Amino acid sequence: MKLSIITINWNNREGLRETIDSVLSQTARNQLEYIVVDGGAQDGSKEMLEAVYNDNIDKWVSELDSGIYNAMNKGVQMASGDYCLFLNSGDVLHGSNAIADVINDIQGEDLIIGKTVMLGEGSFMTAKEPITLLSLYENSIPHNATFIKRQLLIDHPYDEKFRIVSDWKFFVETIILHTSSYRIIDNVIADFDCTGLSSKNRDWCQEERQIVFKELFPSRVMLDYFQFRKGSGYTDSEYDRFFVKLRDYRLGKLLYSVDVMVVRFIGLFKKNARWARRFPWRLR
Repeated sequence: MKLSIITINWNNREGLRETIDSVLSQTARNQLEYIVVDGGAQDGSKEMLEAVYNDNIDKWVSELDSGIYNAMNKGVQMASGDYCLFLNSGDVLHGSNAIADVINDIQGEDLIIGKTVMLGEGSFMTAKEPITLLSLYENSIPHNATFIKRQLLIDHPYDEKFRIVSDWKFFVETIILHTSSYRIIDNVIADFDCTGLSSKNRDWCQEERQIVFKELFPSRVMLDYFQFRKGSGYTDSEYDRFFVKLRDYRLGKLLYSVDVMVVRFIGLFKKNARWARRFPWRLR
């Protein structure tokens, strides 16, 4: 069994150093292929790779790319392992035995899903059985704790038009639509510093997820799904999407209900106004 660990980097020299050191310290180093894909960083990352780590990294490249998922796809093409693990610059493996404790227990599943420590929150991110469309709608799978068959990544490359959610889209496609096999394990694989996440990124993430849903599922299927998820009154109208978003921000069910009633009343008024304009005796 051979594992390809892929690290992508863009102007994060110190984070890259921490990530590389955590990989090189693994007791299962002889079972690892390590690949670094640098996007032509201007912070000295390339020079560090050349001067410090050139003899310890199996493959690396420093060149311009079109974004994070272009770099990840590039890493997959460079890999030769049976499985791939993405450990982006700034992420570190959880101790020197993180890989050794798992690699010999892989039994041929398409995905092996472990745990990630969320350092900024003091919590764990993992998947729960069963992984369903609902569970993926509400959460995601820890990418830096998931061992993925390389062939699966070749068959389903990351969608490079998205900026944030292509790894999540990959899980929806492979696990939900193509019923790829998976196993959830209790091992902590990686540490992830999430203190830099912003609310703007979360909003952007939700917007891209909605685009993915519209691409992958027929609109009538998604309407049934959202009515199940949001309530029977959900009609996927422009007004409903707005107020569902308010409810997701935890402004309260009462506020949501009142707002919907007001909008329904306005909509009824507009409909009656359009009806009245058909008659010549209308007021001018």
